Amino acid sequence: MTFRSSVRLRFALMWSALIVLIFVLPGGAALAEPTKERVLREGKIVIGIHNRTPWGFRDEATGEAKGWHPDLLRAAFSELGVKELDIRVTEFGALIPGLLAGRFDAVASGLSITPERCRQVAFGAPDLKVRDAAIVLAGNPKQIHGFEDIVSQKIIMGAGRGSVSVRNATAAGVLESNMLLFPDIEANISALRSGRIDVTVLSSPTAIGLFASGKLQGLESAKPFVTTDEQATYAAVAFRSEDQDLRALWDERLVALTKDGTVTKVMARYGFGETEIVPDTVTVEKLCGGGTAGASK
Repeated sequence: MTFRSSVRLRFALMWSALIVLIFVLPGGAALAEPTKERVLREGKIVIGIHNRTPWGFRDEATGEAKGWHPDLLRAAFSELGVKELDIRVTEFGALIPGLLAGRFDAVASGLSITPERCRQVAFGAPDLKVRDAAIVLAGNPKQIHGFEDIVSQKIIMGAGRGSVSVRNATAAGVLESNMLLFPDIEANISALRSGRIDVTVLSSPTAIGLFASGKLQGLESAKPFVTTDEQATYAAVAFRSEDQDLRALWDERLVALTKDGTVTKVMARYGFGETEIVPDTVTVEKLCGGGTAGASK
């Protein structure tokens, strides 16, 4: 065989191997390992949180992930050999983009299920009922007890950028010009203290966590803050739409944790009670409507 023929043969073999990788393997993926299998093999799941109690936060003493969803994930997967929750902290509005970009395997930070989000991610089963709450200056000087008061008095309201509270306020008639949106709770609270806003509206679990921290001196929860069942949302862990097997495993484990009482214990740990229990009639399918990305079909 001549040198030229040998070169041609090696070149042809290289192209043949490349064609096999591209066209023979499913989806053209070169032995891509499913996320579920990698998580179980490594004993580690990477989660995205926005560092907010009680949803998902980094414990200052240990550096470990804590909160409603991290605690449930740890309990769910530890029996399967997944002992490590690797934390990725980001802003709330960056949680879904970070998940889709592959920065983490799941969002474990109190995302509410909405049809819009269902078109982007695969939600696990709803695990907590969430209503809006309002934080005001001590004494509630403007007597704010619902979105109707915000609308009628043209009150300036603060809220988290990308939060469901903004959607509820808009649906209730609060004008965009009367809302200031912030990237985090600290900015919201600072604006309330300085008088830039008259009220900050956020989820009731977030308000519970804030007041439990003892850092809201001079502020109080506006009670009652009247909302309807239609305005209630439901939180869940979110996965990429292609990771249906990992989502299904989580759902199976969540059922087991509910039956053995673990869910009730974690609820009590963060100040949740009967008002936060998800009714049996509420499902991902109903909450997503037609807006799924293969997440709950």
